[in-house]
Amino acid sequence: MNDQKRAELKQLKQHREAGAAVRRNTMWAIGGSFIPIPVVDTAAIVAVQLKMLAELSNVYDIPFDRNSGKATISALICSLSSGTLGKSLLATGIFGTMVKSMPVVGYGLTVLTMPGFNGAATYALGKIFQQHFSAGGTFLTFDPKKTERHFREKFEEGKEFVARQKAAA
Repeated sequence: MNDQKRAELKQLKQHREAGAAVRRNTMWAIGGSFIPIPVVDTAAIVAVQLKMLAELSNVYDIPFDRNSGKATISALICSLSSGTLGKSLLATGIFGTMVKSMPVVGYGLTVLTMPGFNGAATYALGKIFQQHFSAGGTFLTFDPKKTERHFREKFEEGKEFVARQKAAA
């Protein structure tokens, strides 16, 4: 087997493993949405997203450190907050946290909205980094401002993924 064939097989294996990590962690993020305690649910989602970034880093042999992961997630979310999608993401997240603190009714409302939101956001984050790492990027070379349009596309794709999982259950 020549070097080119080995490289192609390695790339195919990485793509498969990275896709599985994104799908698996998207499902964990959806599950984290059902935690009834405000702030604890958000911490759980961020922990899942960091875990996913660590797994993707491992698949692509990219050095990972927790602080870089947190900074990257924050930078991506902050860059999005200036656009229309960012405002809707921010509004949904704030709405979910505020509403969840309302006794009985609040939790019921967030169960209807937050699993889809958290799943789609985690899916989009994972797909962006899967593509970035497969192209040879690192956390240091990631530019969140350049990914807003791509994040929007992957967020919509993530909503469809979540809907398919819901239908299959």
